Amino acid sequence: MSRLAVDFGARFADFVAWDDAGLRILKRPVSGDMAADLVAGLEALELEAERLQELRLVTTAPLNALLARRPMPVALLSTRGFGDTLRLGRQNRAALYDPVARSPAPVFLVAPEDSHEIGGRLDATGAELAPLDPADIAAAIAGLRAREVRAVAICLLFAHVNPAQELALAEAIRAALPEVSLSLSHQVDPAPREYERTVSVLSDAWLAARMDAPLAAVRAALAARGFAGELLFGDGRGVLVSDAAARAHRAILLSGAPAAAARAGADLSADGVVIAADIGSLSADMSTGRGGQPGMSETGLLAGVPLREACTDIESIALGGTRRVGTGPRGLNFDVDEGPRLDDALAALGRLPDAGVWSAPFSPEAVVAAAADRMAYALTRYATRRNIDPGRASLAVMGGTGALLAADIAAAMGLERVLLPRAPGASGAIGLMQAARRSEAFARVDLGLEALSAEALDALLDRLEGACDGSGPLVYALSLAARRQMHAMPLILGARPASGAEIGEAFAAGFRAEFGIAPPGPGYLFSIAVYRDTRGPVPPMAELGDGAATGLIATEAGAIWCPEGWRLSRTDTAYRLERSAR
Repeated sequence: MSRLAVDFGARFADFVAWDDAGLRILKRPVSGDMAADLVAGLEALELEAERLQELRLVTTAPLNALLARRPMPVALLSTRGFGDTLRLGRQNRAALYDPVARSPAPVFLVAPEDSHEIGGRLDATGAELAPLDPADIAAAIAGLRAREVRAVAICLLFAHVNPAQELALAEAIRAALPEVSLSLSHQVDPAPREYERTVSVLSDAWLAARMDAPLAAVRAALAARGFAGELLFGDGRGVLVSDAAARAHRAILLSGAPAAAARAGADLSADGVVIAADIGSLSADMSTGRGGQPGMSETGLLAGVPLREACTDIESIALGGTRRVGTGPRGLNFDVDEGPRLDDALAALGRLPDAGVWSAPFSPEAVVAAAADRMAYALTRYATRRNIDPGRASLAVMGGTGALLAADIAAAMGLERVLLPRAPGASGAIGLMQAARRSEAFARVDLGLEALSAEALDALLDRLEGACDGSGPLVYALSLAARRQMHAMPLILGARPASGAEIGEAFAAGFRAEFGIAPPGPGYLFSIAVYRDTRGPVPPMAELGDGAATGLIATEAGAIWCPEGWRLSRTDTAYRLERSAR
């Protein structure tokens, strides 16, 4: 039985198929039809769908659509008086000195005419003050039908404390419009703060409108070919989750593709800290790894959309092979309207095939040097903002363009060595191959630690642990704050806590380590998640060939540029490019 990992990018799809005998890699252009591209890849690899044990997927399609601010047929149902929550946002000034204040809120997620207010109210404890208004529900249903809405986000006040009104409203919508996808805030983001919860549930509905149809086509195409294995998706934490989990929580689809490549970089950090850059056709994604795990963030800003979603801490810049280069007041700059591309410069220098005639008023060497300097500056800035000394960390570079610039970037940073994961031209699919399958269970608690009895905690953990299959060790992920009204911080425990007091001691130690002071409160537990990660076998890397010691050196996918004065070697998990002479 074989396994297959597929990374659908903006221009190419990377396929990695592996079994006990080894692996095969395929890179092919994408057509925009994910199901057709998947079937074409299976045929090119001569893989029979019915013999696949697993299919692992990530795609940049939703993130690219989010970057383009593409509107979708989405509606929002909110409590009366809260219909403008999205547009009011947090009243932050995105540009401090701009005389016209512009809210950074992602208002494109729903059109004003598709926002409906529903009468009914809960108080902060979840008690019902007023029932849902049937007339408002009927008017909303008529509006949804008239506008041919494809997905509905429901975000009612205090639904994270008591979901009864959201569930009742969802039942009414489902009975009237069974074909419409529903996203409920208490399921998507069961936490206080109305603006953040509104953004989360609208993002889920927006993703439903954008991705449900293409993913349904993928499932149908697989079923037609007898696929009976497991469909898994790479999520924003760099792990694999089930198809059912992806359907229930679509936000994992947004950052799954960059997180897969970050996983490939993090796997090179078993002995220390790694800062990584994945440089592809359009952009470069930066990440960190420590002890084999990617750096994480409890909140993310993806394409300008704030999401309360634990995800790999990734930052992107507009640097890639198809970026055009021109001259400006500060010299060479990228992403201009006209001029040669970075790929053109690499081709003129022999690092890519099909070199054309270079006719720009600056040299291709200057273009490559400018790209390396820009990437070195971005990596240094990214690392130091996370209290990482780039001179003491390892550097990992990947991606089709990254493998051709790795030595230049290392030199620009004053480093003598740079690591590249196996098959650097297909790093996302390789990261998917190396990722662990995560089985997890989540529960909302909303209780002060002093009120959490040992008996109640035991019963809750017994239930959550029973829902986690697999063979890896159990991990306990808690969300706490010093007091209920304060922002939550994560706490990861490798051993099962026995009481609220034990959790409080661990929280106090973590708070002191993070902020340098004791927590200003006894501790309030918002939620607990229990998970275990299970990794499968991975084929060993191929040996380096006996070809040229410098120049373009082929790997399982993509070539590495090894300039004069550098040498390329192989470890069990990566390629190592080292300076051999000054």
